[in-house]
Amino acid sequence: MKKKTLGEHILYWGDCLEVMQSFEKESIDLIFTSPPYAEQRKNQYGGISEINYPKWTVIWMKEVKRILKDKGSVGIVIRKGVISRYVLNTRMALWEDGWVEPEELIWIKPSSPPLGSTKRPRRAWEHILWFSKDGNVYCDPKASGKISNGIGFKSNKFEHGGSSHIHGGQNDPKMGISRCRDYVEVGTGKIERGINHPAMFPMDLPEYMIKLCCPINGVILDPFMGSGTTMIASQNLKRKCIGIEKDLKYFKMAYKRLEKALINTPKILDKSE
Repeated sequence: MKKKTLGEHILYWGDCLEVMQSFEKESIDLIFTSPPYAEQRKNQYGGISEINYPKWTVIWMKEVKRILKDKGSVGIVIRKGVISRYVLNTRMALWEDGWVEPEELIWIKPSSPPLGSTKRPRRAWEHILWFSKDGNVYCDPKASGKISNGIGFKSNKFEHGGSSHIHGGQNDPKMGISRCRDYVEVGTGKIERGINHPAMFPMDLPEYMIKLCCPINGVILDPFMGSGTTMIASQNLKRKCIGIEKDLKYFKMAYKRLEKALINTPKILDKSE
């Protein structure tokens, strides 16, 4: 296990389960990650068989539960190119292990390549599986919200009787910040070019989840760091991030990307252990 520090961020080269065992209990606000998909890119960074994937996920998530704060969240981006039971089985295995999903979140990819069968609609979305210990999570739905002149609007749905627990009986729309939607829409065309990693996601994706689920002074962990996008998003949003990557090639890649992102930060701290 090797550890490096850049600014407020810490990068580990090693196995995530081993590294997480060294962390303090209830020290992380948000885990946001995209684990290796089941053998889809095993030539690039290995993989877990579909049969073993649910059990493997439950094992590393048990350690996550120990280090996650009581109101912390876990966001997992996962999907296979074809319909497969392993994603559903993994989700169900985590339910059975006591994890709760506060809400369903989706990543919509309007400019995604035309993947999937040509006899079916083009695949253009992925799950963001949102897990927590008991559903009572830190959540700021207005952090990614937009200016709206329809806050508290009057809906004709309630004009003929009944009431809305959402709008509280307000009759006139007002200007304000609306809650964000339960999806983030960002195309894969926004992924940084020139990075040799097979499964990068655009910066907007982790930024959406960080704003939603991590307080300003919170700590984020990406146990499958890859090219380091979650770490750079954390830096952009002034949160501390810890990244873990077992592949030395991608560990070095993430380090260099974060170093570049911090280039204008005074007195960059760089320690190796």
